[in-house]
Amino acid sequence: MINNGHWRFPEQMGEGVGFVYVIHDMVLNRFYVGKKIFKSLRGLKRGKETDWRKYRSSSPILKEHFKVRPQEEFRFICLEQYNTKSGLAFAETWTLCLAQAPLSDAFYNKRIEGISFKVLEGVTNRHIFRLTKILGVLKK
Repeated sequence: MINNGHWRFPEQMGEGVGFVYVIHDMVLNRFYVGKKIFKSLRGLKRGKETDWRKYRSSSPILKEHFKVRPQEEFRFICLEQYNTKSGLAFAETWTLCLAQAPLSDAFYNKRIEGISFKVLEGVTNRHIFRLTKILGVLKK
């Protein structure tokens, strides 16, 4: 049985370092792209599982929405899981750039995090496919 919390993904999540996600606000038809790690990577909690199944977003705007609106008004979609920290960061940045999220009113994202290390993993075909489906919704 798949236990991914509220995240939509065709298989059990939790493999690798983390995942890139899209949250779709179905009422306002806006999106947020982010990433989440599965296990802490530093300090005393290193290796301990994070709250990824319950995690919703670090976006201050979305956090405010979540306080006053039901979770059913949002879709939580995992685009892909990544095996390396660099691959995870690159995939998030690539997604934001492809969608031109900071320039679009359709996205809550207004910043893109820089990547200042060697990328060891590319964006997967499944990630590209799932994102293309979501971006297709925007064009309708």
